[in-house]
Amino acid sequence: MSRRQVLKTLGSTGLVVGLAGCGGDGGSNSAAGETETGTQSPEPESTDSPEPESTESAEPESVSGTVTLIHDTHLQGRYGSLEDAENIANYVGLMDQLTEEYPDAVRVGVGDDLASSVLSSVFNGAHIVDALNVGELDYDGFGNHDFDMGPDTFREQVENSEFPWLSANCLDSRTGEVFASEQGAQRYALTEVDGITVGLTGILTEEAPNIASMGEHAEVTDPATALQEVVPQMREEGADAVVVLSHVASPVVESEVAPNVDGVDAYVGDHAAQAYETPNVVNGSLVSIIGDEFQYLAELHLEVEAGEVVSHEFTRHATAEAVGRGLEPNAEVAQLVEDYRAQLDEEVGQEIGRTETALDCRENVVRREESNMGNYIADEMREATDADVALMNGGGIRTDSQYGPGALTQRDILNILPFGNELTVLEVTGETLLAALENGVSEVERLSGRFPQVSGMQFTYDPSNEVGNRIVEVSLGGESVDPEATYTVATNNFVAGGGDGYEMLTDATRVLTPGNGPVLASLIVRRIRAESPIAPEVTGRVTVQNPTWEPLVAEALAPVLAA
Repeated sequence: MSRRQVLKTLGSTGLVVGLAGCGGDGGSNSAAGETETGTQSPEPESTDSPEPESTESAEPESVSGTVTLIHDTHLQGRYGSLEDAENIANYVGLMDQLTEEYPDAVRVGVGDDLASSVLSSVFNGAHIVDALNVGELDYDGFGNHDFDMGPDTFREQVENSEFPWLSANCLDSRTGEVFASEQGAQRYALTEVDGITVGLTGILTEEAPNIASMGEHAEVTDPATALQEVVPQMREEGADAVVVLSHVASPVVESEVAPNVDGVDAYVGDHAAQAYETPNVVNGSLVSIIGDEFQYLAELHLEVEAGEVVSHEFTRHATAEAVGRGLEPNAEVAQLVEDYRAQLDEEVGQEIGRTETALDCRENVVRREESNMGNYIADEMREATDADVALMNGGGIRTDSQYGPGALTQRDILNILPFGNELTVLEVTGETLLAALENGVSEVERLSGRFPQVSGMQFTYDPSNEVGNRIVEVSLGGESVDPEATYTVATNNFVAGGGDGYEMLTDATRVLTPGNGPVLASLIVRRIRAESPIAPEVTGRVTVQNPTWEPLVAEALAPVLAA
């Protein structure tokens, strides 16, 4: 096993790897500095004659040096194209180049690595773990998209990783330990760099349970509160510098987390995909943000004197510019890209059918208007289950593109429906159904993914009304919804579990439970094969009154409304 595998194995069995040199003896770390958290075991008693005791009291030796961080990942399950400069092989190659210059550098990610992409839907994130193992990542943090294939898949990939995953605030509600601790995840870790003991931990956005399939046992606590507990523990165990791998939106870090947590030297990473030219400083903590995927990589040096960080240096590297200067890709990662692409092409590159109309997956449509692709997906969900109505969250329809008219491949559908969600049927009252629709239109201004694409019903909403009173009219088969009546609703397990704010559905009776229903993407692939050519249309299921935007489907909808 590699060094990282050995350390992970020791951590999962409850053993402690001591920090050589911790306590000021100035020694080097023969295990390259990585360590599990915890109190060091006492030194074994010596059989030699004891040394005479010093008459002077021993004082801890202050440490000085430089901590170099190379951050971060946030790969979204993607490889990029080897024909383009911004791809994972060049990105890891840039890490390699910086590590040649700074051999003690710590290479860290911040999560959202395993998904969502076509590759993720087929390989469940294994393609990313393989690349990061080859690329010798040292630590990664939890991201919400790392749970897109469900908690069991996340655990599996944590176990397959040759590096620890860190999170201070994503816990297993059954044990109170960090989620996936049995597979090697840790709340925090200590490592030695240039004689400096560095404490590392991670934080995950509190939005994660609403936007990812985290299951019933993954609990996300307030990031600031979690750090208030973890940071002092790392300091007590000898950390001279503390770094947080952040998957919390940078505005939240700067306004709610950093001002309320002392002792953090740097937050690296983001949930909002922003990119700073230079770190901000909040409450004495650096906030270093360089976006997602492959555009930028950050080089951050923390200068430590007498056991405290006193200054920093920062460089934001553009991958494309580095390639233009002759950067070589990581050859092993490039080979992985070719191997996985070949497997993907073999599995999903074949034509499955054709569409006679352009399938509209544009974000501005599926997240606030009726979409013909939303209609097709919802219709197939309702027909497959014989439910009264179907509701598909617009945020589950991805790519922000249109497809066709023309050929469709399995890759197209996996791109459109990448999350591996399963078909579920609920039994709800009319009152609950109306509440679900109100939730669906509550955040159309910010293009929230909760907007409902529907089948078996029609609704009108007015975004100029206050939230909670935006639904103007709802009908099923020409009749108004009866708040006291019971209806069956086909949806996906993410929505049924309360995702995207649909908490009103969590206690509903399950007529078809997740695990018994098909994976939604697989259902749509099968139906396209059986029904090709398809020609879904906009039929007037959703009417928007007083929109504050220019409706993108207005021309297609006008003849329907005039009829």
